[in-house]
Amino acid sequence: MTNIISKKQEIPKAFWLYFYLTGNGTEWIDYDLPPPSVHKLARKGYFAGWAIDGYFGTKKGREYINDVIGRFLITFADCNPQRLPYKPKLDDNSAKIHQRVYKLREISRGLKSLPVKKYAPERADKFEDHAFWAIKFYAEDLIAQSGIIVYEILEQWALGQFEHKERSTIRAKCRSVWNWYNERNFEIPKKHKSQSAYLEETMASRAENMKRISRNKAERNKRAVINVMTGLYADDYKKKNGAWHFGKIGEATNLSAKTVAKIIKEIEAEKN
Repeated sequence: MTNIISKKQEIPKAFWLYFYLTGNGTEWIDYDLPPPSVHKLARKGYFAGWAIDGYFGTKKGREYINDVIGRFLITFADCNPQRLPYKPKLDDNSAKIHQRVYKLREISRGLKSLPVKKYAPERADKFEDHAFWAIKFYAEDLIAQSGIIVYEILEQWALGQFEHKERSTIRAKCRSVWNWYNERNFEIPKKHKSQSAYLEETMASRAENMKRISRNKAERNKRAVINVMTGLYADDYKKKNGAWHFGKIGEATNLSAKTVAKIIKEIEAEKN
């Protein structure tokens, strides 16, 4: 089991996906993401970073990492995510260090994807990537805040979020988004999926995902209790009167006695 500590640990050389988000610090759990390699609470949010194994210096590698960054920004849009283009300080005693380096697929599998072909604005459907959509949603935030998109702000934000050794690619996406909304007097058409509509869907998806996680956890707990009750040493977990000893089963399964009692009650009810 990997230890989480509050002192400096050596993490092998890795590529970092490091973000600042608003929230209570646990939103990543809702999407089955693995624990951050670095996690630090802040006044109005938290810092979360994942150490990634791999080299992303090639064009294909940058496209792959930018797509994952875009999906992250879209998935956590309600947490106002900001990618931090630097490595976290591993000697920060106020941060929790999880000594683990992940494969990028371990991070990406829980992130949201968009049916972009269905909702892509006219003439923007050639950008079938999540980096484009993350920029688009940020542009809509700017419109909501000030009624207009200042191109320099949009470009500066985008270049700070994504790997931009090929800056022209990011700028091309920014120009496409800006031109599209400029032609429409910076109004957000209702015919395509706006960020607000997407956030509503995301929150509903998150609630459903939490229900699924809860069900899976309940099933794992039930299996653990059944394994004790049917194991070779099952009698060791019974009292002299033959009743199950909830406390002992709880110690063996790392569950509370109350949870064990509830599970056993459910198991016995299924038998009747």
